[in-house]
Amino acid sequence: MKNILTLIAAMALLCSSASAQIKKNARVYICTGKAAKSYHLSQKCDALKSCKGEVKQISMAEAIKKGRHLCKYCKGNAKK
Repeated sequence: MKNILTLIAAMALLCSSASAQIKKNARVYICTGKAAKSYHLSQKCDALKSCKGEVKQISMAEAIKKGRHLCKYCKGNAKK
């Protein structure tokens, strides 16, 4: 029984690690304008319509590394 619980715990840890890696590899959109500080889950996000620069697709990990945070509109839509 102890071996089964250990195996289940190990599998859960591997699955959560894989899920985190998939999210980091997810592609997101950023605006290259000077005031832009967010990343977006969809290229059709309403906030990107006011982009003063170019819209680029990058990995979520790269966006976070650049100091970007999830757009408030995208965050609200992701919860639905």
